[in-house]
Amino acid sequence: MVQVIRFLALAALFVSIGAQDALSCDPATPGSCDGEESALVQQSLRSTAMSSDIASLKDRLAKLEAASNSDGFFCRAAWCANKAVCCQNHAYGLCGSPGTTCCYAPESGIINLCAPGSKCNTHNGHCHSR
Repeated sequence: MVQVIRFLALAALFVSIGAQDALSCDPATPGSCDGEESALVQQSLRSTAMSSDIASLKDRLAKLEAASNSDGFFCRAAWCANKAVCCQNHAYGLCGSPGTTCCYAPESGIINLCAPGSKCNTHNGHCHSR
């Protein structure tokens, strides 16, 4: 995943640099650009929009790399601390402190986190004190 993002960011960067260097006409002046130069102008305009995409990809990459070096793990899209309990269903994940139990509603799959000492009612998915 990280390698794909790096590749896309580098590819977009090279396209952007190449289009800007090749530009030699003024698109505001009619007739100053031949067909090839006009295409390069259009490519340059698109590369400007891609520059913001590149910045966004670089930011996302930095966040992914920082997360991969952290002490924890993913529980679906949630980032859990090391030793946390991961409760997940088909749609999302929740992190609970050590000793937490996962309680699932039977029909919807909604997750409740039961604190240590409480009990899951499997008929409705709610936690109850003992």
